[in-house]
Amino acid sequence: MKLLDDSASTLGRPLARVSALLAAIGALALVASLVLRSGPAAIAALAASWLFLVGLGAGGLALSAAARVAQGRFLDPVLPRVEALSGFLPAALGILAVLVAAAPAWVPGSRGGAWATLALRDLLGGAVLFALGSAFLRRSRRDRWARTTARAAIAYLAAYAVVLSLWAVDLILGLSPGEPSAIVPPQAFMAALLSAIAWAALWGSPSEKLRHDLGRLLFGFCAFWAYLVWCSVLPVWYANIPAETAEVLARWSGGWRALSIGILCSTFVVPFTLLLPERTKRSRAWLGGCATSVLAGLAAERFLLVVPPLHLGSSAIRIVLGALVALGMAGCFAVLYGAALAANRSHADHG
Repeated sequence: MKLLDDSASTLGRPLARVSALLAAIGALALVASLVLRSGPAAIAALAASWLFLVGLGAGGLALSAAARVAQGRFLDPVLPRVEALSGFLPAALGILAVLVAAAPAWVPGSRGGAWATLALRDLLGGAVLFALGSAFLRRSRRDRWARTTARAAIAYLAAYAVVLSLWAVDLILGLSPGEPSAIVPPQAFMAALLSAIAWAALWGSPSEKLRHDLGRLLFGFCAFWAYLVWCSVLPVWYANIPAETAEVLARWSGGWRALSIGILCSTFVVPFTLLLPERTKRSRAWLGGCATSVLAGLAAERFLLVVPPLHLGSSAIRIVLGALVALGMAGCFAVLYGAALAANRSHADHG
């Protein structure tokens, strides 16, 4: 199979095969969950992992587009790896169609006309975003620093902010009956951009100077992510209106409190503390560890935003099936990323 062969050429055949196997297991787990009537739990795991991975893919293109607009030529060596994250986006549109089709089973109030509105804006928004992303990527491959590439970059960045905000409204805020938080949509697309920065930092660079620059980017955007989280909590805390506090309290009770604290530590405290000294920003090991911590925290945050409002219970079979679905999504992403990375290298060789 060409897709698997292309992926194996960059990831290595063992990793590519394991990733493909995980993708197949995840698909079977999703079907099994529907047969065993554990559908909402598996769909919630699918939605949470999809939100993280589509954010990583769209955020990769957003980082490349922002570098083009801001003339951030220092990022040029890592942009091929970052742009390859967009290899997941065509498949992401198909998975979004599954989530939208199943919305009446897991998104409250998404029936009849409300379902049609949700389907139209989410799928149409995704199609527009991915089309603009493809147009930018084509121009970027021809000449990353041309003026026409800058125009395509601006168009993509505008759509990126709007569409990821719409997804946050429908697939995160729409799950809670209380008053929605206006901070969650910008937090969603900034978290996606942060995940792309962490991905670039994770792979590092032979250049110590570039690692230092990536470390500073990661340090700054982790602090900005924490600022947005604080902005979402502070008004709820001082107003103390029950319709607003329910959403926060649902994620600060029982075992969810430990996960919330872990996310704050992983996404902010660890990288902020460890990347304060200049030498750790230049170190491949320290920078890679902090980037891994950020990616783990942001992935867990998607589950924290999606799962608690659904009140799915703690059935062992639901947890296992949900975990398999999430692993399947990771496997699918890895295969597509490897194939996109191979395509980028082929374009570079023929460029």
